[in-house]
Amino acid sequence: MLAIVAFAGTVWASQSGDASNGLTIGTSTNTYTVKGSKGVTVTYDGAAQGYVLGSYHTSGTQTFGSSSGDTKIFKSDGTNATLPSTIPTGSESATWGSGWAAM
Repeated sequence: MLAIVAFAGTVWASQSGDASNGLTIGTSTNTYTVKGSKGVTVTYDGAAQGYVLGSYHTSGTQTFGSSSGDTKIFKSDGTNATLPSTIPTGSESATWGSGWAAM
């Protein structure tokens, strides 16, 4: 997931899918392919100024997430936890709701 965060700053669209099959995110000029372990799902929501990213394994028990404005990784019990709906701009943190804890 950290590799995704490092390269995803210019992606502007919402994407979600099983990353073990390859998930392409990005704009028409800047695309990145995410390929995780079998059964790993990645959810990404981005805009010109930032992004929110989450990931979980289908047989796991937690969802992990971060954003362009956060310096920490957050976790939530359960898979497919709801990511913040507001995309941060600049250095502001995403609004992680109840059930999310900084690691």
